[in-house]
Amino acid sequence: MSSDQEPTAIRQLLSENQRLKQRVFELEERARTSEKSPVATSTGSTSVLKLIEHKDFQVQQLSARLDEKKDQLDEATRELEEKKGELNLWIAAVRLAQALFENDPSALIGVNKDGRILFFNQTAPLVLGEKVKDSLHKPIDTIDFRAFDPETPRKFKEALASGKQADSSVVVRDRRVVTTIQPVGKGPESRGALIRIQSLSK
Repeated sequence: MSSDQEPTAIRQLLSENQRLKQRVFELEERARTSEKSPVATSTGSTSVLKLIEHKDFQVQQLSARLDEKKDQLDEATRELEEKKGELNLWIAAVRLAQALFENDPSALIGVNKDGRILFFNQTAPLVLGEKVKDSLHKPIDTIDFRAFDPETPRKFKEALASGKQADSSVVVRDRRVVTTIQPVGKGPESRGALIRIQSLSK
């Protein structure tokens, strides 16, 4: 090789070496790119799995809360059934008391603390006359007690003040008639009284 051709050969070798280096770099870069793909897929799969696990945990939490609410609902249902049973007993007691009140052979009259008639049973008009039916919410003086005890209105006030039961007895048509005033409370705390007029044999 002549001295003139030597520099040219060196330049060719250097150029080929540079080309080979570039090729190696490209191959390495391609290898690195191909190696990243599985990792990216694995990372994506891991993210999906974590999301599924998170959602599954949320479902478990909601399920537990739902079970808790169901237990609370069952407990409330049991309490409601108990209250319903108690209410039915109370209603039965009220109806029994009402039946006893209405069918009592004595005349029963409820009077509030202001002396106004609140209620009476079905026997009251039979004993005191039909005018009793028009006396509801009217003063106690509306009822004519003269055939039994004309002092009943006065004794009513005294019974409310003292809180003590007042009794009187007269004979009407060969039968003893007893008037009883049973106060509820005393003085300012009085709520009224129940007046009972019963006819007894001598």
